[in-house]
Amino acid sequence: MAGLFALSDDLTRFDIFPLGFLAKLLLLIPTLSFFIYTVINEIVRLKGRIPNLPGPWGYPLLGSLPSLRGTATSDEYRIWSRQYGDVFQVPLGNMTAVVVNSTAAARALFIGQREATNSRPVFYVLHKKVQQGGPVTSIGTSPWDDSCKRRRKVSATALNKTSTESYLPILDLESRALTLDILSSCQGGDASVDVLDLTRKFALNLSLTLAYGTRVEDVKDLHRDLVISEIIYIEEEISKFRNPTSNYSNYIPLLRPLDTIAGWLGLQKGSHMADVGKRRYAYHHVLQEKLKRDIADGVDRPCIQGNVLKDPESKGLTEGELLSIGLSMLAGADTTKRSLMWAILLLAHRPDIQERAYKEITETDARLLESPHVAHSRVEYVEAFTKEIGRYFVVQRLALPKATYSHVQWKDAVIPPNTLLFLNSWACTRDPSVFSEPDVFAPERWMDGDQTANRHQYAFGIGGRMCIASHVATKALYAVFLHLIAHFQILPAEDTMDPVVADPIEGLLTRENPIAGPKARTVRFVPRNIDVTRRMLSSET
Repeated sequence: MAGLFALSDDLTRFDIFPLGFLAKLLLLIPTLSFFIYTVINEIVRLKGRIPNLPGPWGYPLLGSLPSLRGTATSDEYRIWSRQYGDVFQVPLGNMTAVVVNSTAAARALFIGQREATNSRPVFYVLHKKVQQGGPVTSIGTSPWDDSCKRRRKVSATALNKTSTESYLPILDLESRALTLDILSSCQGGDASVDVLDLTRKFALNLSLTLAYGTRVEDVKDLHRDLVISEIIYIEEEISKFRNPTSNYSNYIPLLRPLDTIAGWLGLQKGSHMADVGKRRYAYHHVLQEKLKRDIADGVDRPCIQGNVLKDPESKGLTEGELLSIGLSMLAGADTTKRSLMWAILLLAHRPDIQERAYKEITETDARLLESPHVAHSRVEYVEAFTKEIGRYFVVQRLALPKATYSHVQWKDAVIPPNTLLFLNSWACTRDPSVFSEPDVFAPERWMDGDQTANRHQYAFGIGGRMCIASHVATKALYAVFLHLIAHFQILPAEDTMDPVVADPIEGLLTRENPIAGPKARTVRFVPRNIDVTRRMLSSET
């Protein structure tokens, strides 16, 4: 009997020993693997640092991403520049980025070494997951190659100062349409008006009309028209995937297989990013095919895609390259919308600027109050106001990321090819060496004659990859601002009485988003003279 118990004890010990060992082994292997991965990753990450260029060291695996979380990233970089200098490096996960924070440095790198800083980075989220590595990308997110050069050349021709003149009727039409939408919503000044959909319609129409010769007639169509609501949803998703600060999978390779596993387990929809990319191509293809039919039937409206399709020089473009031009135009609608929203909120809290602008309009040409054609006019103060909106709020606060095309020199540092570059437009617009009292909104700074010669707005970037639609966008905003100021007094709504809503940092909807939008959306529009406004809207166009 004693032998039986002894045998039982031996068997128990035999079972427990391998089970316990296996449990420890199962725990040890991933722990050891993670440790080895972290060590190797740190060696790779630290070898990627650029010699002789200052900047924070960051944390293992994550770099400086934890330090940026919850901050207005562009402003945080501006603060860091006080410690590290105008140009510094910052580790974002495994990737080393170089941040440019002053006007002098921006000119030295993006103008002085223009060709070497002309490319764009290839991001894991946008290029590989959303666009599935496909050849069709917007011009603004394309690396510098022969295809990008062709697309940019054709688009720049269609959007230069001379060509912009041919689009003035479109700008007049959309600025009048926004005026009518506001007049229909304000109830004579008694009602608060949510400007989100109104500005969204204006910005989307501007892009759709300029790109494809089509437009949205009614604000309600933003939600009830399936194609339009699809465009709005997908473009907002694309904006999220383009965000260089929040898509951590771009910088932390370890997250990529974890995302895949989460998709397998059904914890997240792994195909969502690819679906967004396919749906984006789908509606652009539909718009392009409709335009081709309209051209063939002789009923097309003047537009950039139409000009490109009719331009003999565009014959060398592939279907994908033509599609890329359309992608580029719609991508700009979001920044136009947000610029307009910021401007309206600021005007609501600056009656002095409204009255100064109104006086300048009437003194320049009182007929502008009833004219449906204002895009061609020149009211200096309204032009200065438009530039100052771009500077003070600079919606694209971290300009679209660039990548070095070849070696770039900055003092004692040599920045290698394919290095991620950020132009901190926000910091440049706050550079006190160029803009006196940079935190004060002052349109007059653009009316100083010779003193403005070396000033740059930075709202559209700088250098070789500066936004090619800057002339059209500036003219469009000018026309809108002239109509708004000429026909309405803009006042705060009940929930936007606090001037902080128009503060470019404290009024942010999302601090981490480099495309800055305001949290507040409501104001009151009080018609100055409703009969004058109605005559303008009903004038022969």
